[in-house]
Amino acid sequence: MDCFVAGNNATIEDVDRLQTMKVFVRVAQDGGFATAARGLRVSTATVSKHVSALERELRTRLFDRTTRSVALTEAGRIYLERCLEALHALEDADASVGELAKEPHGVLRVTAPVDFGEHLVDAISDVMHAHSGLTVDLRLSNRVVDMVEEGVDVGIRIAQSLDGRYVARPLARARLSVYGSSEYLAKHGRPRRPEDLAAHRSVVFAEPKLLDNLVFARARRRVAVKLNVAMSSNSGSALWLAARAGLGLYVCPSFMAGDDVATGRMEPLLPEWALPEYSVYAVYPHRRFLAPKVKVFLEAAAQRIGDGSRDPWWTESPGK
Repeated sequence: MDCFVAGNNATIEDVDRLQTMKVFVRVAQDGGFATAARGLRVSTATVSKHVSALERELRTRLFDRTTRSVALTEAGRIYLERCLEALHALEDADASVGELAKEPHGVLRVTAPVDFGEHLVDAISDVMHAHSGLTVDLRLSNRVVDMVEEGVDVGIRIAQSLDGRYVARPLARARLSVYGSSEYLAKHGRPRRPEDLAAHRSVVFAEPKLLDNLVFARARRRVAVKLNVAMSSNSGSALWLAARAGLGLYVCPSFMAGDDVATGRMEPLLPEWALPEYSVYAVYPHRRFLAPKVKVFLEAAAQRIGDGSRDPWWTESPGK
């Protein structure tokens, strides 16, 4: 099993590039060289040689190693996402011939954050209209679901980055912004800089943790702000309605905004200051042959939402 690895100074040209990518992904997913080696049924030295050859080729460190732990570097996280995309494409190619004649059927179990469910309805409608033998179980929860343990086929994750446990397909970017209603701004004034937010009332998302500490960026300047919380909730929709009613300013992702920004009822504030941007991913357990029901849903979601390259929900305030 170790025969595909050359000596300690091996380069990518000396070893199989695809195998090296698979070894790297396995180490990232398993969180250790020894665990990955057991899963791959090779020696730990073999795994180490693959990763070392890859790091030499890329001229960057992919893992921070200590005697007790292995963690991805920032470069490692980026490379992991690209490797997963490449391996996913290869798996699709391998499976396409065998799966071509199979009609999607059975129950498609999808999980998503509570406030993102409405953005999946069109994709779900598309696959159910096209495939009469398919039913959908849509589970909305803000907790991170263990997809394997709970039998979930596809999960929607909204995050700045993922940990690599699952295959991830980017669907969209989601810009985080401060929103205020015309009623609130007329009564309390408009914040002109991030520091002004501390003097305003805010409605704040509270799950999994209270989003009351923000860091705004502009050029090379960073400004940390602690919000004055007037209301908190684990329902983004409820907070949006509260902000629209003038109870406070609201920091939320663009997919929460809807038509209220286009009509001028709600306005994005401090547009020249950037908050952390999130990405929307469709994730699913890593397996060689992708079930037809999962494939059709992923394609429908990509058609309806996007390919991860843009924010489809961002709307500038009228006149801005």
